[in-house]
Amino acid sequence: MTSAPVRHPQVALVACCSSLFLSSLDTSALVVALPALQRDLGLDVAGLQWVVVANALARGSTLFLAGSLADRYGPRTVFRLGVAVFGTASLLCFLSTGYSELLLWRVLQGIGGSLMTPASISLLTGTFRDPVSRGRALGSWSAAAGVSTALGPVLGGALVASVGWRSVFLLCLPFAAFVLISLHWVAESPWPRVSRRIDVAGHLSIAAVLLFLTFGLSGGARDGWTSVPTLTALGAAAIAMWVTATVERRAADPVLDLTVFRSPALRGAVMTAGLSYFCLTGMNFVNTLYLQQVRGFTPWQAGLMALPLTLGTLVAAKVSGRLLGRQGARRPILIAYLFLVSAMATLAVVTSVSAPIVLVLIAFGLLGIGMGMANPPSTSSAVAALPNERAGAASAITSTSRQIGMNLGTAALGAVVVSVAGALAAPEPVTADDFTSGMRIAYAATAVVAVVCLIGAHRCFPARTEIDTVGTEPNTPKGILS
Repeated sequence: MTSAPVRHPQVALVACCSSLFLSSLDTSALVVALPALQRDLGLDVAGLQWVVVANALARGSTLFLAGSLADRYGPRTVFRLGVAVFGTASLLCFLSTGYSELLLWRVLQGIGGSLMTPASISLLTGTFRDPVSRGRALGSWSAAAGVSTALGPVLGGALVASVGWRSVFLLCLPFAAFVLISLHWVAESPWPRVSRRIDVAGHLSIAAVLLFLTFGLSGGARDGWTSVPTLTALGAAAIAMWVTATVERRAADPVLDLTVFRSPALRGAVMTAGLSYFCLTGMNFVNTLYLQQVRGFTPWQAGLMALPLTLGTLVAAKVSGRLLGRQGARRPILIAYLFLVSAMATLAVVTSVSAPIVLVLIAFGLLGIGMGMANPPSTSSAVAALPNERAGAASAITSTSRQIGMNLGTAALGAVVVSVAGALAAPEPVTADDFTSGMRIAYAATAVVAVVCLIGAHRCFPARTEIDTVGTEPNTPKGILS
């Protein structure tokens, strides 16, 4: 049965933007707290990675399930549950007494975040149905991440310096309460509910891929790339990928309908979403150690240095949303890639113990523009590839790609830095010069990957890609929506 139209579209927009703000605030505030957390809990870099990765892994592993639940039970209902779980887990993170307990509640935070994201996009697509208003709404949704990226490091740095790293988790609670209250004035999405069986085997196999792949990349830096644990984890990830493909082809109601990837634009959107967050999260993880432990900045000062990235994201997201509504996805996505390549190449050149900090800040700004340009068109292209009633599942595709990018960015860039620095320093302790040498190689490798993806994106998106009002893309091959 179709529910009543949304009574207050702008309230729905604010609520959905606030949920992304809430999720991004947690991540950006925690980044500047990592060195203090590392000292307090006595962690090595590999252990520190899991404070970030545990959340992203849980979120990525459950996003498809969250999208299916949103399509089945209504995005508003699932959205409300996600905000409540996320807020509760944030409080438990603040109250945690040790490393294992903190990781447990970070996993619960990730599950709450996964429930929020597809549901919020589904609400937006049900509220704003024409291309121009939908593009602007998605631009505002993406810009919310820019605002939280600005406030998170500044507020987090101030709290770490004055109260301690645990206090950063309290930042999320007022915003979670605000979203829960605002949802009172938001009606359910008008799209009909989808009655589909939950593909348990598919969900478990996708989660296994993410888990083993993350273990393999994280373990490579700690145990060596030819060690038995690392090779076992990477081999298990490959097997899990094969199992996932086999299970999903045979499932009556697959969690991931592989036929939708016949759409070149959807493949390009998934690639763009994943790469942008690979660059952002990987850079954030190693750079917070660089700014505070190599360059000697305080957590608050390191937080302030995220402002160029934030301002770039904020402005570019609005511009990208407008371009998306008027010209389609191709132009903003290609512009995004150009800035992502420029940012990582610049960091590969300028990162050193004594580099002028203004050059590093310029690179942050370039990365922010790339992020802002990438988010609206990648989300919209995915939503356009499936019928409106599957908006939750469609948004889960790019959301999962972002989470995979976050997992791999943190694990891979951290692993490259530690491996290169350790090889340069062996058998001596790692020095600041060794660490920055590892950073430059990690950034250079990421720039090369971004160039390859740029070429792929150029082939995926035609000269003009229209996104129409019913959520289907004209370039989708026949049979995709059947």
